[in-house]
Amino acid sequence: MKFQFEPNDTVMYGGQGACKLLEITEREFCGDLKWYYVLRYAFSGSSVFYVPVDSQPLTSKMHLVKSAREIRDIVRSVKEIEWIEEDRPRQNHFKQLLEAGGTENIVSMFKLIARKQKELVEIGKKLRAVDERLFGEMERLLHEEFSFAFDIAKDDVLPFVLGEKELAEK
Repeated sequence: MKFQFEPNDTVMYGGQGACKLLEITEREFCGDLKWYYVLRYAFSGSSVFYVPVDSQPLTSKMHLVKSAREIRDIVRSVKEIEWIEEDRPRQNHFKQLLEAGGTENIVSMFKLIARKQKELVEIGKKLRAVDERLFGEMERLLHEEFSFAFDIAKDDVLPFVLGEKELAEK
């Protein structure tokens, strides 16, 4: 059987973050015998979780960690998305994009929220708490992925994404 990913690959898995693919194994859960990717968080804990190889909705959330060149290209060329003024629709949209994963989605949202935060600060206001929390989650995910290609501190993610700072490759 041909698999999209291989053991020892480092992947980003949706909103979960960076994971090491430990193995691909056939297991029986709930009476069904299936092939699974066995993942463990790359930066914390020893827990593992199983992603069915044949589940397109779940495997579509997985992608290999990007190279420095790919990351730079994404940061420079990502399309801006529009700010949604109504809180609940905006938060739902952001959560969906975050859960779907994808460096492009996360960089695009991160840039948008950073721009909105700057606009609000200029008029003496702040982001809503939920937007601030999502912004922090995006920063964590970007830091996790970028740290495989760059020597990067978490505080350098925003300046790098906004084009204010260049990063040295590992």
